Amino acid sequence: MNWLGLLLSTGRLPSNSGEHKGDNKNAKFEHQMAPLRNLACGARIVVILMFLFVVASLVSALVHEKSKRILNMKQQEKYANALVLPAMMDQAKHYWSQAKEGLQLRRLSSKESKLDAEAADRYFEAQLPHFKKSMQGYPLHSHFANIQLPSKISFHDMIKARGELLVRQLEENGWEDFKIEKDKCAMFQFLKYNGLPHVDWLEIYRGFNDLESVLPKIRKQLLDQKDFPMFIKSCHITTGAAKSVRKVASRQEVEENWGTLSEWAQNMWSYRSNDWERIWAKPFNILCGALKPGFMVQHPWKVGRQEFPEEIKVEVIWGRAYLAFVSTGKCGGDTIILRDGSVTRYTDSLMQNVLHQGKPDPCYRWIVDEGHLPRVWFMAESAARLMGIDAIRIDVFVLKGDPMASVINEDSLSSGAEYRWHFQHMADLWAMGHREKGYKAVDPGVDSHMWWRGRDHYSMAVASCNQTLIAKSASSEICK
Repeated sequence: MNWLGLLLSTGRLPSNSGEHKGDNKNAKFEHQMAPLRNLACGARIVVILMFLFVVASLVSALVHEKSKRILNMKQQEKYANALVLPAMMDQAKHYWSQAKEGLQLRRLSSKESKLDAEAADRYFEAQLPHFKKSMQGYPLHSHFANIQLPSKISFHDMIKARGELLVRQLEENGWEDFKIEKDKCAMFQFLKYNGLPHVDWLEIYRGFNDLESVLPKIRKQLLDQKDFPMFIKSCHITTGAAKSVRKVASRQEVEENWGTLSEWAQNMWSYRSNDWERIWAKPFNILCGALKPGFMVQHPWKVGRQEFPEEIKVEVIWGRAYLAFVSTGKCGGDTIILRDGSVTRYTDSLMQNVLHQGKPDPCYRWIVDEGHLPRVWFMAESAARLMGIDAIRIDVFVLKGDPMASVINEDSLSSGAEYRWHFQHMADLWAMGHREKGYKAVDPGVDSHMWWRGRDHYSMAVASCNQTLIAKSASSEICK
């Protein structure tokens, strides 16, 4: 029976009694089958409710997406808070999509969903010994060691618990480890001063009392450049929907459209990230509200490249990469790549997306076949270990045809990516390390974003000058 038939059926099971409904034997059979009919009917009601919830969530998401084209971020938040429903629906949609209950309902919804879920279970079992080994003696920054595990372990609950830990530490000790992601400029300084391959930047502008003293400096620096496009990034905003990164296509754009660029900068200067669609909104909004505004001027990545870069988001837990999630590229996003070499897509149809029915994705197969992953895994894992963090997402640019080109673009403490059947497994691994406490707590005397070892550290001490793992510039400048 297909899903539509399941929704429309009454839940009545077939009977062998024929036309003799008054027969005692048939009456007894009907009586015995009544609990099963009720169970089947109840299951169908649950499926119908889930379907209606998904439809309502999709409508809410469409309204929200449409609003982005009409309203700025402040207006969007005002409308969401005023109506209440969008925030409630979006939070519920995101939360139950990754919770055990939501995953179990999807597992029961179709044969394809069940098979895909079982494949994820087998992957977890195969990876578990490697992660247990990685947990032992892991150099965890002491500021991440005292998380209060939630009563219910899910990936989003763990993110919320970590946010609450960071808020307590900020308020009680003045520790600012949240800046390893929430302050984009602090993150790029960490990458640079540990020598990790990253997209280079020219200047960071912060510590100014007003924007008017910053804008002339940014304008002059852009006009002095030869290679375009250039990028202006807001240090204090990590919310993707906020459009906090501005591409500057040419020197001509600076000269002729500086008023438009200035207006964008003014909007960003006063804006603060707001994760109102997520259950961790409260703690992380407090942290983002503590940031001072600033901007960074950044070089383009690989001037003159012919290929469109793909960005893959790597979830690293206890120093080991669990999976990669393709977020942007020529073929769209929402593809999951595992360490076993599988490449799975979930967005070819609405039902495939809603019910988590994965299909092989030939479009991004080149990421595996061209040998990009060994370098990507190593860079992401090295960055997480240098931060001394229990779990983090490291985002990496990869370029088709050049496995040596990959660099780190950014990271995330509160990933909103859709990891499908892997959500619960990753949450369990994250919590397991804190329960078993096999890690080695390290206190370097500074917050994690300030834990700098030197610009040659990654190339020499971590990658041992392995040419396949280091930045190309490091080959000639450091590893001579």
